[in-house]
Amino acid sequence: MLHLNRIVPLLNQHKKFILYFTLGITVAASLLVNVLPTEYQSVATISPVNLQLTDKARLFNPNIKDLYSFFGNGDDIERIESANDWNSLYRAMVVENNLADYFNINEKDSTVRIEKAASILRKQLYAKPTEKGQLQIIAWAKHPDTAKNWVNAFRSKINLRIQSNIQRYYTTTIEQLGKSLNTLQQQYTTLAQGNDSTEVAKSIREMKLQSTRQLITNTITLTGEWQQALAALPDVLTVLDEGIADKTAVRPNKLLVISGAFLAALLFGMAWIIVYHRNNLQ
Repeated sequence: MLHLNRIVPLLNQHKKFILYFTLGITVAASLLVNVLPTEYQSVATISPVNLQLTDKARLFNPNIKDLYSFFGNGDDIERIESANDWNSLYRAMVVENNLADYFNINEKDSTVRIEKAASILRKQLYAKPTEKGQLQIIAWAKHPDTAKNWVNAFRSKINLRIQSNIQRYYTTTIEQLGKSLNTLQQQYTTLAQGNDSTEVAKSIREMKLQSTRQLITNTITLTGEWQQALAALPDVLTVLDEGIADKTAVRPNKLLVISGAFLAALLFGMAWIIVYHRNNLQ
């Protein structure tokens, strides 16, 4: 059993070792943090727009358009946060900004270079949800302006990726409506050219013509609504706090690292003395 009244004299007896050990580790930590390259942080705070705002009903139904909240919910935030796993975004960032050279990737195979650079970039640039239901895009780079540019580029790519998927849905719907319209027009032309043998057949053909004419009118109206909704498609992200070239947010934090190394070395040195001389304390 350790006796506390013997620990203090033991530590005092070996205070030179503890002091030199602590100073040595602190000096080593100081040299290390000065050798390591400094990285600067840029942060943009954004919020997803409620994707229900892309619904064409918001333009053509005055009774429900005011019920939409401008900001998205937790599901929308998670959907955008998942951009951290969109490999194609990181590959595009690598290619467009020549980041394989920036990260000093020495590979002859261009595909391997891109993949390795994208893997590094994924650790330097990412989206992170906040406790207030917002989303932060965070970038660390060797220069403040580089970090800022990465944040803005990543935000833009996320916005375009989600928006393009919505646009694709709208475009596909418009194309399908166009095919339906062509079919209806052909049916109407065929009916209009019909030659009825009886009054009953003529009456039925007239009803079909009227019904087809109404379907054509509805399809044209509906196609126009989808086209207007596509033209008025909003961005899926709104920027609450623009990313800046911040020269104060840096890593490693030299003061924190050196202070932590000093404290850890001091505690470790004392613990080592106690463990090494534990038999003398019993």
